[in-house]
Formats: sequence, C-alpha cells, structure tokens
Amino acid sequence: MAAVAGGRRQHVFNPPQAGRLSLLVWCVLGIVLVAGTFFALQPTRLTASLGDTDDATRLVEVRELIDGRSWFDNTLPRLGGDQALHSHWSRLIDLPLAGLLTTFDRVMPQAAAELAVRIVWPLTLLLALLYLLGREAEMRGGRLAALLSIALAATCITAIVQFLPGRIDHHNAMILCATIGILRLSRSFDDADAGWSAGVFLGLGTVVGYEALALTIASFVAAMLYGLLPSRSLLGPSRAAVTFAATLAVALAATAAPVSFLTQHCDALSMNLVVLAVVAAVGVCAVQAMELRLSLAAKLAALLVTGAAGLALYGIAEPACFAGPFGQVEPALFPIWLGHVSETQSLFSLGGGVPLLAVAAFAYLLAGVYSGTKLLRGDGSNTVRFDLIMLLIAIPLSCWQIKLLPYATYLAVPLIAVWLARPSGTEDRQPVSRRTAAIVTVAVLLVVGFAAWFALTTTPASTNRVKEALDKVQDCTATAAIEPLATLPAGLAVADVNLGPYLVALTRLNALSAPYHRLGASIMAAHEILHSPPAKAEPLLRQTGASYVITCLGLDSTTPARADAPESLQGLLFANKPPAFLAPVTLAEPTPLKVWRVVQ
Repeated sequence: MAAVAGGRRQHVFNPPQAGRLSLLVWCVLGIVLVAGTFFALQPTRLTASLGDTDDATRLVEVRELIDGRSWFDNTLPRLGGDQALHSHWSRLIDLPLAGLLTTFDRVMPQAAAELAVRIVWPLTLLLALLYLLGREAEMRGGRLAALLSIALAATCITAIVQFLPGRIDHHNAMILCATIGILRLSRSFDDADAGWSAGVFLGLGTVVGYEALALTIASFVAAMLYGLLPSRSLLGPSRAAVTFAATLAVALAATAAPVSFLTQHCDALSMNLVVLAVVAAVGVCAVQAMELRLSLAAKLAALLVTGAAGLALYGIAEPACFAGPFGQVEPALFPIWLGHVSETQSLFSLGGGVPLLAVAAFAYLLAGVYSGTKLLRGDGSNTVRFDLIMLLIAIPLSCWQIKLLPYATYLAVPLIAVWLARPSGTEDRQPVSRRTAAIVTVAVLLVVGFAAWFALTTTPASTNRVKEALDKVQDCTATAAIEPLATLPAGLAVADVNLGPYLVALTRLNALSAPYHRLGASIMAAHEILHSPPAKAEPLLRQTGASYVITCLGLDSTTPARADAPESLQGLLFANKPPAFLAPVTLAEPTPLKVWRVVQ
C-alpha cells in the first residue's frame, strides 16, 4: 500500500489479514474488552459509588440544567452556602449528558437512566479515542499499526482509568481532544490540511477545561519553532492557530451570557484567552504568508512581537492570570487543601504509593521514546519528528503534574504501534522479525497493565498505604454511606470538603464546602469550624446558618497530615464527645457517617 504525505509517496506495511474487519469493529471489540474487564473486576463499583467528587458534581450540574437552570448560568446553589458555587466547567459536557439522560429517562426510572448515562458516556468517548488513534496510526503505518494502537490504548491502566464506566467528568473529553489535536498538528507538517482539524480539537479541549493548557501551549510554541526550521513551513501550524482561535471565540459566544463577555477568568474560557489566541494566530499567519521572503531572524522576531502583544493584552485584562489557572485563588487555600490535591502532585508521588502503576507508566513512555528514535532512522518525515518532540515535552510535564500522564501515554501509543508494524526489512536488519517483536512488546505492556489493574483492585488495604487512604474515603463517600441521610430534612451541612458533592447528589442536604477552588472562602470557613475549639467554632458555625455537622472517622481532607487535634471540634466529634450546641442524630440505617444537629 502507498500513501502520499507532504507531496512524496511513502510505503506503509498493511498485512491483508488485518484488514478483514473494519477499524470501527476493532474499536468496539476494544470497548468490550475494557468494559468486560471493569465489570469482572469491580461488578458493584457503579452502584456502590457515584465515582469521584467531579463525577458526583457533574451529575448535580446536569440535573440543574435539565430542571431549568439557564444555559448561561453554571451556578450550583446547593454548594457553598451563602456564596454558592459558580462552576468553571463548560456547558459543552453538560449538553450531551443532559441529552442522554433525558432520552434514557423516557424509557426507564431516573436511577436506572443515570446509571446508563454513567456507562454509555465514557465508553462513547473511549470509542472515539480508539478510532481516532487508530486512524492516525493507520495513516502512519498501515492497518497493523492501527490495530496495535487500539490494543495499547485500551489496556494502558494509567490512562484508561479516565474512560472507565462512571467517569462523567471532563477529563476524558480533554484527553481525547488534546491528544488527537497534537497528533494532527504533527501531521500538519506533511499534510497542511490536517492543521484545520488540529486547531479544532485543541480548541475544544481548552474550552472544556484548562487542565491540559500547559501542554496545548507547549505544542503550539513547539510547532511554530519547528516550522521555522529550513525546509519546513508554518502553513499547517498557521491553519491550526486560526481554527484554535475561532473555536475559542465561537465557544465563548455559545456558552457565556453577553453581559459576562468582559468578565475575565484565569480558570475558564473568557475573553482574555480568546484575544491572546487571535493575536497569536494573526502573527503566525502573517509570518507564514511571507515566510519565503523573510529571514529566520525576521520570522522569529515577528512571532515574538505578536506573542508578546497577545500576552500583554491577556495580562492587562486580568494580571492575576499570569500566575496560571489558580491566579485568582486566595493564597490561604493552598496550605490547607489545594496544595495537596492529588491531581496536582508529581508522577513521583505515584511511584512512591503505587509502584506498579508507575512502572506501567514509564514502560509506555520509554517504549514511545525508543520507538520514535528507531523510526527516525528509516522515516525522516516531519510527522514522526514532531510526534517525538511532543512526547519528549509531555513526559516532563506529566512528571510535574500527574494529571497530564494520560496525555503523554497516548502520545506514545502511535509511535510504538507504527514502529512495531514496520516490516523488518525497512530498517536496520535484525535476526528477530518485527512481527515477533510486536507480539512480545504488546504482550509485556498488556501484562504490566493488567497486573497493575489487578493489584490496585485486589490488594488488601493493609499492604498499600495509598489504597488504604482511598478505601477510607470511599467508605465515607459510598452511596450506602450517604443514602441513610436522605431522610433528613433539608438544611445546610458543614462536613469534610470531599463529602459535599455526594451529600448534594444523594440527599436533600446542602453543603458548605466542596473540593473546588472557586469555593475558597467556604472551604476555609468549614475548615476553621471543624479545626477550632468549640468556643470558637460555635459562633462561626451559627454565622453560616448551618443545620448539621457531619463527620466520618479518618476523613480529614483539609489537614495534610490526616491528624486532627483532639481538642478541636472535629477531634471531639471523632471521639463522640459533642459540645452542648450539637446533638446527635439517629439514622435508620447504619453508616460510618456521624450526623450532629445544631441546637438552636
């Protein structure tokens, strides 16, 4: 088989056996493998818990939209007390979830409809990811490369966890958009038309959330610099820059009320980022239009000037945003909670707690780098070179913040798959056939991935300190633990920051705090109440208008050491020694949660 890339014909290996089934069928088989493994290892997971706090909050947000909340109003009035949470999440995820839930709700009870949505949505995104990864790998190395990429992507434990049933938050959508966007940006150096779709994917990922913003910005900067090299062009990257800026502008117009267009945010799409993207796109397009007449120094200077102008406008709109997505967060929130949120920790923290998962992650990343360097010997295409460049950029970023690890892992997949699919005669001749090497490599990666998954889901808590901590949180936030509180009259509850979303999703209670940085004042208020002596805690508690205080022994998310002073309100409640202004509430069903009513 022959494929045309960048004006020259490239030969790809395409065994006839691999093409008998359509690529989509292979992706569906991958979905069946993932879902089957999930339900075999954890058959009660979905009914036992709503997932993590983001999954529970997303469900609450979708319910609010269905119940009549304005499309432009992301306020969640049941979280935050008097200072209700104005979510920074994009409505672009709420829309399909609300559509699915409304559809399922017509043919089944609400609880069953919500369960169906929690299964269908993440698997649908996974299907899209596997198909698009497969297509990218097929364009680079033929059908065998596509099948290998599907197998590798579907079985990588450090990335696939974001696509498992139950994951209805925004991380999986961002991983899908950013990963495919970067891969198409790479291909735009050999096929400039790929730049159009690259910008759309990267733009959609940014609209959904800023978690991958550092990687997205790095990919554009790297693409501009790479396009300045001799015999390269900025045509593909300039098209990506145009559609990226256009996607941001259209999304802002579609999801923000006109009266809030000039309200600037550091953690969500607003006019400041749109202006930066537009100015940068204009600069790149201007340089690209004259790239045959300008010297390298002139092109670099022009890009620097337009980039600086865009950053200046971005900073003028909201100077705090130069500090990053958390630039508008109160500094006092970092030491008590935000500074030790797990997704902001480094990859090395994963290695210290769950070493087998760290081994699986490094296996994929090292295999990706090795495969990329081997491909360069026989394939000097710009696509392969930029793929490798982006993987080398993504690896340190994922070491910096663990939430970027899935992006790096999936960027490695096409490189591994394409190198393994190449016939042995196309590169340095080796006594072992490439087909044998492919089978052995994929088998090793699968064994490591499944071993990590099995260990994570079956190892006794006493042998793993991270799982022990997770089990404690899951016991407190399990549906069976929260549902006994559903009989309580409505009222505001002061509880651990991680209990808030579940209380709101499963009961009639409102929660003073929840694990979101926009609730900084409420989080600090709840922390102050729970960690102060009763004499100080009582007036603070009454000031919030709370009706309940809820505790769960061992759950203390705003104290990094996980140890509370015995004389604090929470310490006394853990010891079952409530002060006079709190009365115990007896619940009909057993639960690890303890509920105390504020005595008026």
